[in-house]
Amino acid sequence: MSKRGSKVTSWHAAHFSITPPHDFALSLRFSQRSRFENVDDVHDKKLRRALLIGDVPVLAEIECLGDIESPHGVVRWTALNTGKVKRSDVINAARKIICADLDLLPFYLKASRDRHLMTLIEKFRGLKPLLTSTIFESAAWAMMGQQVNLHFAYTLKKRLVENFGRKFHHAGREWFLFPRPADLAKLEVAELRSLQFSARKAEYLRDLSFYLSKDSSLFDSVVEQTYLSAVHYLMSIRGIGIWSANYILLRGAGFLDCLPLGDSGLHRAVRIAYRMRAIPDNKKIEKLARPMIPYRSLFTIYLWFSLMKEENGI
Repeated sequence: MSKRGSKVTSWHAAHFSITPPHDFALSLRFSQRSRFENVDDVHDKKLRRALLIGDVPVLAEIECLGDIESPHGVVRWTALNTGKVKRSDVINAARKIICADLDLLPFYLKASRDRHLMTLIEKFRGLKPLLTSTIFESAAWAMMGQQVNLHFAYTLKKRLVENFGRKFHHAGREWFLFPRPADLAKLEVAELRSLQFSARKAEYLRDLSFYLSKDSSLFDSVVEQTYLSAVHYLMSIRGIGIWSANYILLRGAGFLDCLPLGDSGLHRAVRIAYRMRAIPDNKKIEKLARPMIPYRSLFTIYLWFSLMKEENGI
C-alpha cells in the first residue's frame, strides 16, 4: 500500500501575493488540534504537506512573510520522485490551501454589527481557514467525523493515511499523501472495520472511492455550482448528509457561505460566545448567522476557533 520515493535532489521556490489581513500563524493552529495529525506538519510558522500536483508527488512548504496587514507568501517544493511539475500549478495549490485571495474585510464589516462576533474578530484578526488538498479528502474526513468526537476522528484519519496512503522518506522522516480514491476503491469493508471504522462509514467511504476512481469528474462541477445546488448535489451521494455537505464545501471547495448545522462544536461555541444558558438549536444558529450571509463559513470558522482556544488554550 505504501511506496518509497526516490532521493530528493532539488528545491524550488516562488513568491505569491496574499490579500490582507492574514495571520498565518493563527490559521496554522487548526492543524495543531491533535497529536494524531499525520498529513500536515506545522512548526516554525510553516505548513509542510505532501501534495499530488498532477500525477507528481511533491513536498511543499508554505510560509507567509511580512505582517498581518502586509503579508506575502512563499512556497518551496521538491518532487518526491523523478517527476516534474509546473511552477504555476504549485503556486495555485498553495494559494488555494491557505485561502490567499480571501478578503476578510466584508465579513468583518458585517460581524462588527454583532457585539459578540466583534470580540472574536478583534481577537482573531487575520484568521483564514486552511483547506484540504482535494475535495475528496474533505469528503473522507467528513465521513470519518460523523457522530464521533474529534479525537477519534483524527485517530481514524491517521490509520487510514498510514495504511492506504503513499509514503515517502525525506529529511529523516516519513511523509504521507492522503489516499486517493483509487487507493480505497477496491478495499473490503472488513479492511476498514479492522481500523475501527463502523460498517456504515466503511461502506460509504469505499463506495465513494469506487465511484470517483471510475469517474474523477464527480466533484469537478461542485466548485462551479451555487451553494444550494452544490449542497443538494453532494447530498445525493450515499453517506453525505447536510452536515457533511457543508463541511465538504467549507474545507474542500472553499465556499464562503456554509453553515454546518448540527455540528456539536459550532453549537457549543455559540453558547459560550453569546453567553447562553443552554446549547442553541438549529433554528437559533440559523437566526444568528443570517446577518452574516454570504460569509457564514467565516462565522463558523471564528466560532470553531474560539471553542478551540477555550478548550485547549492555544
